[in-house]
Amino acid sequence: MEKKQLFIVAILAAMIFLVFPLPAHADAGPKAGLTINCVNLPEGEVYLDLLINDPPFLNEEGMRYGTYSWGEDPEYYNKDMLAILKAYNVDGWRPALVTGVSSPIWGELRLSVEGGRATAHFGYFGVPDRFKIIVVTENGNVVVSNLIERKAFDSVVDFDFATGEAAERNPMLQVIRQFAIILPVTLVVELLILLLFRFSLRQNWKPFLFINLGTQIALHSVIALAITWGGGTVAFFAFIGMEGVILIAEILLFIFLLKQHSKLRRAMFALAANAASFFVGMIMMIVFLGMA
Repeated sequence: MEKKQLFIVAILAAMIFLVFPLPAHADAGPKAGLTINCVNLPEGEVYLDLLINDPPFLNEEGMRYGTYSWGEDPEYYNKDMLAILKAYNVDGWRPALVTGVSSPIWGELRLSVEGGRATAHFGYFGVPDRFKIIVVTENGNVVVSNLIERKAFDSVVDFDFATGEAAERNPMLQVIRQFAIILPVTLVVELLILLLFRFSLRQNWKPFLFINLGTQIALHSVIALAITWGGGTVAFFAFIGMEGVILIAEILLFIFLLKQHSKLRRAMFALAANAASFFVGMIMMIVFLGMA
């Protein structure tokens, strides 16, 4: 009878991950992303583009062809500022959005400045691995940053307009911060469930603590690798997949290492604890990916 009950637990565990169906898209798969956080910007209209060192694509008549650029709206953009950007070409470095790239890229040229701060977003296949940042102000000032060589698939770069300095953030620091916050939350959630299932903390604190520490370290190690090599989208899918592996591992470990009560009750605790921590962890994962 207990084997049948354990089989039911396994079925319920698999059903947890059907609660959140993942939509399929024809253009599915991770796309490169770049977020630039700007400080010390002047008030007024400000345009930001990425400088790339790729030669422009010209046909026999000297006209650009086969390139991707953002949609220029003459009613929305300042013609003088656009002219400055389009004319910029120093040692082969030219603006990506206004002169075009060989692969699709989206981005907003015009920044919304509040208190000297603004955020620029670029995405899709055309996000360059090597680039500089160029900013043009309403009065015609031009500031160009140092060279950035992107290390993460989803990069976050801090740019100071006053100094022209730009630096990519270390994605690992974000994962460490995430781990430091999610671990105690997970422990508290699962501890409450342990007590609700009437397990003695005095008798079971060692397996409870070490199993959770081990699985959380494994989870965040995988997330760190996923963020570095695949970005936020891959990290999210890695999180979902690892939670499934962790669920099975914790059910088995808690069945054999917890003291008191039947194997079925231990398995039910592991299932309930993982379901709760999965929901909490997924919400926090989305929040952290959005804050990156």
